[in-house]
Amino acid sequence: MNKLTDVMIHTKHSLDDDQFSEVARKVKDIAGIERFDRSSHRPNFILVTYRAEKIRALTILNKFTSLGFNASLVGI
Repeated sequence: MNKLTDVMIHTKHSLDDDQFSEVARKVKDIAGIERFDRSSHRPNFILVTYRAEKIRALTILNKFTSLGFNASLVGI
């Protein structure tokens, strides 16, 4: 089964374009990540689409915070 799941990550501070590109590149390296996008209207919210059988939302958040960003899972 290849079920896609979405999770929303909320960052305390908006990431500038360079920060977002760096985080996106590193998070997309995780097996199971399908999409990593931010809202153009609410740049503090990042939508991650992933394969639930390969990775957990908490693993994505931990990667994000290990890069030095204050963030939390919102869920969808």
